[in-house]
Order: sequence, then structure tokens, then C-alpha cells
Amino acid sequence: MPPAGDSTLSENPATVLTGGIITMDPGQPRTEAIAFSDGTVLAVGSRAEVMQRAGIGARVVDLGGGTALPGFIDPHHHMFLVAADRFSRRFRSPAPRNIPELLAEVRRLAAASDSSDWLRVHGYLPLGLAERRSPSAVELDSVCGDRPLHVLGLTYHESSLNSAGLARLGWDHRTPDPPGGRIVRDRRGQPTGVVLETASFLAEAASREGLFTEVGGEDWIDRAERHGLALARAGITRIGDAAVPPVGMALYERAAEAGRLVITVHRFPVGANAVSEPAATGEPTGAGDPRTPVGPAKLLADGGERCALCLTGRQVLSSVASTLWHTLVGGLEAATVANRGGRARRGADGRYRTGIRVLQDDELRRAVSGAANRGMQVAIHAIGNGAVEAALDALDAASGALAGLPGRPRIEHAMILDAPLAGRIAAAGVRIVTQPVFLYDLGHELTVLPLPSPLRLMPLRSLLDAGVLLAASSDHPAASFDPLAGISAAVTRRQAGGSVFLAEEAITVEEALQLYTTAAASALGMAGRAGVLSEGAAADLVVLSGDPLATDPERLSELQVLETWVAGRPVGDSRRP
Repeated sequence: MPPAGDSTLSENPATVLTGGIITMDPGQPRTEAIAFSDGTVLAVGSRAEVMQRAGIGARVVDLGGGTALPGFIDPHHHMFLVAADRFSRRFRSPAPRNIPELLAEVRRLAAASDSSDWLRVHGYLPLGLAERRSPSAVELDSVCGDRPLHVLGLTYHESSLNSAGLARLGWDHRTPDPPGGRIVRDRRGQPTGVVLETASFLAEAASREGLFTEVGGEDWIDRAERHGLALARAGITRIGDAAVPPVGMALYERAAEAGRLVITVHRFPVGANAVSEPAATGEPTGAGDPRTPVGPAKLLADGGERCALCLTGRQVLSSVASTLWHTLVGGLEAATVANRGGRARRGADGRYRTGIRVLQDDELRRAVSGAANRGMQVAIHAIGNGAVEAALDALDAASGALAGLPGRPRIEHAMILDAPLAGRIAAAGVRIVTQPVFLYDLGHELTVLPLPSPLRLMPLRSLLDAGVLLAASSDHPAASFDPLAGISAAVTRRQAGGSVFLAEEAITVEEALQLYTTAAASALGMAGRAGVLSEGAAADLVVLSGDPLATDPERLSELQVLETWVAGRPVGDSRRP
């Protein structure tokens, strides 16, 4: 028999890549050749060593001037939602500047759609509109009054319904706010059409209910396949889909069986009635088709733009003063941002809380414990420091049951933190999955109103220095999925307008690459098996037009993706046959 790894007698001869290769393996950070066969890395080393391991008949590919590194991994993405309907992110190109422009686009799309059922349009930013608000039902009725309409904000945490949509849901002045959400009302108590958090998620689930009836969801599979190709063209070879309801779990399995899942997708289960609802049943983390394994259970501790903050009295006073000053200097935008969190409520501990909690403390603990008992690791959405504290409390209570599960417990976002909280995260060994690209794509909205000291927004340098386990993602479609844009944002802290935000919180290029490769793989329970080019790991890689470690940080986003390989095969617009 040939020695282990010898492909001399293999039905599938090995492929050998030669040239500049960054492995992201600390034991062998760079190499001149790599061989893979049957979707797995076979050998890494010098050209002579690798050719010997590859065996007779190996195909040799010279990278030329390109630089290969492990395929990028996006461990918090929303492919299911992106593929849910054909108008996803419709407002982003170009984004409407005001409500009249938004309404004009809705009118055009309504006229172009021949269905009488729900019309869904996604992608506006409430604070990106001149009016600094979402459209009302009355305004939406003026352009689409004869069918239910759901206009979804970019992050899905806020959206608007027309009158027909409210009627389809049975929501009127007698309807109570759902737990963890809000139906915005006028002075008479009538719904305005704007819905927040759980109310928005409930409307989203209801408005998509009929989208998968045509040919058993074939349209969804078509769009998922196209989106997978777009991700591959950006160098992404694996994602975690961070909110997949039961219908989506089944659709992913069908797509994989049909060979139409372009990249590997880890499915994070959520409930059927809303993405904020914990999944009640399901297979354990890691189970299922290796092309689309089950990921951690997704749970929501707080909202999005209305995240749960916990402030001292002094911080509340500081926030009020800051809001007044920025309102006087820059107009009403600062006051609008401040008001989105709601009135500060004093707790028994003397601290003040703002924002919306989706799952309350006892609900979150039960959800974490229930998931762990079913063999599911957990990923908890927690943006504000108050929600992060609650998430850590729930994880502490279930630490024993979570310890033996794939990967580590995760907290998604954790955007607003101080040093003591960072230290607590590090001590707990919880992984934070952050989104550096927000600094560029959403930087203006995030920084209109400064946080009261010592809270900081996305303090990446401080988190790494504190020993926190970090990984990076996009949260697409909330922001661009381009990993190079995310890496650039993490390294430069530059916003779209050109200004630099908290430059002292920048990290190095090498650290940023780790967040999108080895650390991202660990966040999906794939440490050593993905996100690294080492023997036995997945043969997923990207070839860039230059060496990111030798590129001016300000020009990282100018690098081009030349090729992407998934399981040892070129995909997307690769130049290889």
C-alpha cells in the first residue's frame, strides 16, 4: 500500500499549488507549496516535499503573483433572509435619501409584481432618511394600498407595515405589544405601521410565510445559490447563518443534496414564528450534512438600534448633557438617536437601563439551559453592555452543560463595553463575534452620539489585550460581506466619510486576518479543520492579488480576489478550469 497521503493510486489525483502561501498556522506561517486531495489538505511545505507527498499524476498550479491564504469565513451572516425574497436589500443601490424616494421605489416594485399577496422590500436605514424615521402605514398606503406590504429596515430590527399588512396580522389598537417588541402607536393608541424588535420579527415571519410555496421553495434555492457564488467571489468559503427557522433548515438540506450549496453553511436554529424565538427542538450542534451542519442555537438578549444599556447615574447625566450639546451643534439627529433607547429606568441595583430586552433574564437562562441539554452550543445576540452582562449570567448558569459541546459559547456583537466587562468575558472564555465593517458602513449612525465614559464602541484592541477570544463577521445584509472591507475597517477604524474613530482601538493586519480565518473557524466549532492551511484541514482557500501582510493598511480594500477554492475546487469566477 502507498504511504498515508500518497495519491499515486487515487482516483482523484492531488492538486499542488505553488507560490506565495500564507497558512495562518503559527507553526508554519508561510510556505511555497500546498497539496490537497478529496477536499482536504494533504501536505504543506517546500515544493519538493509537497510534490513527493502528492504522488504521480498530481496537477500543479502556479499562483503567479497571487497570494493564497485560507478561505475567509463569515461566522455571522444571514443567507436565509437574503434569499427569502427577490427584493432583499433593494434600497441599498442607491439608498433612498428621504421617505418620498423610498415610496417611489415601493410604488415601482409594487407595479412590477403581479402577486396579490405580501410584497416585501428590504434595506432602508431609518436614520439614513432625511426624516430620521420609518415610513408610516398611511404613507405606504399611498403607493401600495391594495395588498399587504412589509418594508424592512436594513437590520430587520425595525420595519413598517401598510394598513393591509396590519389587517392581515390582526394588529389594531387592542393588540398588546409582544414581549421584547413594540407596535408603535399614535396619540389615539392606533398602530402607526412602525414595528420594533419582536414585533418586526413576527411581521417578517408572517410576511415570508407564502414565499416557499412555489415549486417547494425552488426560488429560494436559486437565490441562495446565486448568493453563495457572490460570497465565493469575495473569497468566502464558509459562513454561519445566524437565524434559520425550521423551513430554512429543510431548504438548506435540499440545496446541499442537489449540489447547489456553493459554500459550507452552518445553520443556527431559531423558532418558526420569529427569528427572535428560541428553537424548541432540533439536532445537536455539529450534526447533519457536513456541507450544512447544525450550528449553535441563536438567542436574542436585546434589540438592535435599541440595544440594552446599563448606566450609572453619572453616565445618564453625561448622556443627557451630550445629547443637548450635539443637538444644539448638529441639529435634531443626536436627540433622535438618544430617544430611540427610551426613558432610562432605575433598577434595584441603582443603575439605569435603556433599550429593549428581547429575552428577559429568566427566559434567557431557560433558553440557554434548554439548548445545552439538547446538545446545542449557543450564540447570544447582545449589543449593549446590559445585555452582555445578562448573557454572561445565563452562560455562567449553564457552563457545565455547555463545556463539552462543539466550539465555545458565543456572544454576537458585544459592541458597547467597558474594561471590567471585557475582563469578565475573557475570564469566562466566551467568544465574541464582532463586525468591524460596521465602523465603515454604519459608522455615522453609530457615532452620532458619543457613549458616556468609560463605555466604548467596538474596542477591538482593548478586547484582544484583555485576552478576549474574538472572531469577525459581517452580519450581512446589515453591512457589506466583503472580508477585505472588514479587515480594512478593523485596522484603520476609518468611516465612510473618511474620519477615523477611536484610532487607539485599531488592530494589526495579521490580527484582523486571524479574526476572519482561524478565529472564525473556531467560532463555528471548526478549530484546526477550517480557516487554516495545514494537513488535514479543509482545502478552502482564496488567492488575492497581493500579500495582505505587505500591503499598506489604507489600501487593503484595493486587493482583488483572483480565485476561490472550496473543498479543493475553484468556484465563482475563478480563472482556473
